[in-house]
Amino acid sequence: MSEVVASGTTAGADERHATNLELFLDLVFVFAVTQIASLISHHPTGTGTAKGFLIALLVWWQWSQFTWAGSAIDLQRTARTRVLVLGCIPVTLIMTISIPDAFDSSGVWFAAAYMGVQLLVLGMQGSVSLVDPLLRPAFIRYASLATVAPVVVLVGAFVHDRARVALWVGAALLNFIGGLRAASGEWAINPVHFAERHSLFVIISLGEVLVAAGAAASEIRLDRLTALAIIVAVSVACMLWWTYFAFIPIVGEHLLRSLQGARRGVFARDLYTFGHVPVVFGLILYAVVVKHLVPHPEGHLTVDDRWLLALSIAFFVGGLLAFQYRAVHRVARERFAAIAVAAGLCAVGHRLPGLVVVGSIAVVLGVMQAITWRRFRGGELAHLIANR
Repeated sequence: MSEVVASGTTAGADERHATNLELFLDLVFVFAVTQIASLISHHPTGTGTAKGFLIALLVWWQWSQFTWAGSAIDLQRTARTRVLVLGCIPVTLIMTISIPDAFDSSGVWFAAAYMGVQLLVLGMQGSVSLVDPLLRPAFIRYASLATVAPVVVLVGAFVHDRARVALWVGAALLNFIGGLRAASGEWAINPVHFAERHSLFVIISLGEVLVAAGAAASEIRLDRLTALAIIVAVSVACMLWWTYFAFIPIVGEHLLRSLQGARRGVFARDLYTFGHVPVVFGLILYAVVVKHLVPHPEGHLTVDDRWLLALSIAFFVGGLLAFQYRAVHRVARERFAAIAVAAGLCAVGHRLPGLVVVGSIAVVLGVMQAITWRRFRGGELAHLIANR
């Protein structure tokens, strides 16, 4: 492995991509996304959605920890890290299996597996960061809280109801505060690897939409109306794919490359570890709506589904707005308009067939993205990046 240099990058490793081992690990998190969507689908109320968001925060942080570690070191290169990551996979799968009942009977399984994996990944990253005087201070500031958070999750598993929720919220806050404290120091971040890993997780989340549509359709007879429902539901997913992948991967990687030292760590934290939370959760919420839309294409969306649909667009597009502002200190006004129009369609959705509401949102997203893409192609964003 190339040596970590003072700038917080890895010398000669700018083109390192995600490894097969990391992609294998991601399969567990594919299932985690499905389980979180299932949790919300069975409890599509405000409380159920908030609990799903809390679990998503904890799971996202664990995946992020793997990503920061994998950016600092090639997890596939040595036998020791290969064995450790492979050993994490079945334990992480146990955590994932327990997600739908994590607030009930499976809480201890979820918490114990979460703590074991999180501490092990911190240990792997610490094996590199603690021996490097440049990386050591930031890692210690982060690990001093990040090692406490999974313990708090485990303690929360032995209490019930609001006490468990409160402790798990506290654990999530400890993770985020640790990130706020530590990213201003030196971190070993490979720009290509880091940006690519997050793009892959967005693909995972978009895949859940396709799985939701396919699984729902496979349980009923495939006819013209069901086929139309699949086309409409997936059209929104296609617009969301375009909205993200037209800009974010290339812009994020470019900006990570252009920054050095502590500024790169702060940027990676803000745009990716923090900034991708609403993007991913918005996709999970939309997958829940698709689960309910496809089996009943002739009806209206329930009030819960319309609320989740509006929230999914607000999270996803709002996350992109935050990304844009953090990256170039500008916002695309058409994205605010798209959020407002989507919310309006959901508000009057009790008068419209569900397919009309969802199809109209696909059109809104398409128009929004066409406007943003034209501006991007016109060079405005490239100019802003160059003069940032």
